[in-house]
Amino acid sequence: MRQQRHFLLTVALILSPWYTLLAQENLPDLYYSGNYQDVIDVSANLIASGDTAFNTFYLKALSEAQLGQTPEAIRTLQQALTVHPGESGLSRMLAGQYFDAGNYVKAGEGYTDLVQWDSTDVSSWIKLAEIASFRQQYDEAINALNQVLAIDSINLGSLMMMGDILNRHKNTGAVVCYERAFHLYPHNQKAAYALGNWYIQANNGWKTIPICEAMLELDTASIKFSKLLGYAYYKTGDPGFAVNWFEYANRLGDSTIFTFKFKGISQYLQVDFNGAIESLRYALKKDSLDAEVHFFLGASMATTKAKTEAMYHLERSLELMQPAPSIVSRIYSEQGNIKRLEMKYEAAYVLYNLAWEADTTSPMPLYYMASILDNSLRQLKEALVDYQRFIDALDRLPKPENGNKQGVSVRAIVEDRIVTLKEELFFRDEQ
Repeated sequence: MRQQRHFLLTVALILSPWYTLLAQENLPDLYYSGNYQDVIDVSANLIASGDTAFNTFYLKALSEAQLGQTPEAIRTLQQALTVHPGESGLSRMLAGQYFDAGNYVKAGEGYTDLVQWDSTDVSSWIKLAEIASFRQQYDEAINALNQVLAIDSINLGSLMMMGDILNRHKNTGAVVCYERAFHLYPHNQKAAYALGNWYIQANNGWKTIPICEAMLELDTASIKFSKLLGYAYYKTGDPGFAVNWFEYANRLGDSTIFTFKFKGISQYLQVDFNGAIESLRYALKKDSLDAEVHFFLGASMATTKAKTEAMYHLERSLELMQPAPSIVSRIYSEQGNIKRLEMKYEAAYVLYNLAWEADTTSPMPLYYMASILDNSLRQLKEALVDYQRFIDALDRLPKPENGNKQGVSVRAIVEDRIVTLKEELFFRDEQ
């Protein structure tokens, strides 16, 4: 082959029409044999000798593109179009090279010319949509995709791209595109995953479950659908099945933070605190700045003897996020529980008070504060005050069906205890 190359280079330099024709005829063989540099060298010499054949320019540009020589390919195609103006094949390739080079303005101009020549040019409309999306011109992208769907209503790429753009803008129309794509192509993993993920984000995780099950029947070793199925069960409040599928993903070889994090949280929800600690510790090695991992790891450790470490993780979760008041209150309450188990009642009282101050719509910390004063510190007058604060806080909440059901269920206990304390203080003459 090297000898053939040198022979062709030699004959290309000879201005004989016969040798020029021979070189032209050998260019396709060189190209399809993968000898791209040979094609470039031979065609360059042919062009230098005055050859203007379409194939000479085209194969030279193709070979330059194959070798990643994008600027050279662009120059070759520009030169070719001066010789063959209006040649759509060259124009399409030039637009593609501009696109690969990241010159989206020039690429857009090229593809716009192509759709003006042929309004049914689906591939050019799709490229225009991609360019508009890259440039964050989403209205133009959707317009281009609508053109594609008007020509080809079952174009999977256009349906998926439009769904992704609408989803990026939190537009619920995304689900229409994803559902149509999945209906038309039920075995397509990209369409199935996008639709399943959309249902979860829309709090319809129960719709995701049959999609994942169907895809896993086709490919039992699919890690991404095993994880998505586990997450769907987690989001629908079934941590047992969630753990099973996350563990299955682990067995398939998955070791991402996502899997260990949500497996650990699901184990916590199942009261499998030792399993949760193991999973969440592994997740923490992957990302030490994940506030949720710190929180659930701390909450799990709070049930063991590792109280100091539990406190650290709970405090770290507060440092890493700017949580809603209800979450701050939950964290302080968890820390209060730890101190209470350690029989450090004054510290527990302080933490429960912080929980109450963080979220006054959740009165349970007041109950715990009163209980500490009543049962642990035996400060009955102070306990009576906090019990009454608990009742007053409950009275300010909405009706039971929308309010704090846990607090309401404790109310009867507290009211009985208030009566008892008042009687006890009366007989002690401490009213």
